[in-house]
Amino acid sequence: MTWVVAIDESGDLGKDSRFFSMAAVINERVRNLEPVFKKIPKIREDSKFYNSTESEIIDVLASLPDSDSIIISVTVDKHDYTGSHYGVHGNKLYAAVLGDLFDSVFEHIGAHDVSVFLDRSTFVTILELNSICLEAASHHGTNVKKCVKATSHQNRCVQIADFAAGAINRKFEYDDIRFYGLIEKISFARKH
Repeated sequence: MTWVVAIDESGDLGKDSRFFSMAAVINERVRNLEPVFKKIPKIREDSKFYNSTESEIIDVLASLPDSDSIIISVTVDKHDYTGSHYGVHGNKLYAAVLGDLFDSVFEHIGAHDVSVFLDRSTFVTILELNSICLEAASHHGTNVKKCVKATSHQNRCVQIADFAAGAINRKFEYDDIRFYGLIEKISFARKH
């Protein structure tokens, strides 16, 4: 059995927002996510948290708890001068948060096979992604079978991660728990 991990982020890497969040949706089997895949809006090529209606977001997130998924996230308060990531921005912040997230994800998965899909971005190269991933995996005995960047409209797992990251970031940035409340029972969050 190969676990699947899909990762996406929400919030900016600069100074325009206070919080930056990254979320991983984890499942033992991709087929467990089929009911969630069916809830992703098909009316646009790339449905994401930011371009979906409130009811579309609710449909996707409300179906996640029944899929046996777990969501692990890391959120950074960029204004907290006592935080471990204070003063770090851009690609360095992205890589640091990704490393923290991988550490938490692989701690949960343990010594199992895993395929990792990260939303395609320019914030880390594929070599950096693999280095960060393999380093964290080695600490927990996790066997990484695949670690790739994927365009969200071509990978429904990454689309689901986008919805989760959006809900988590909305909770912190706007103190709005309407969407996060739907996934709260399956979410494990770390705030830096």
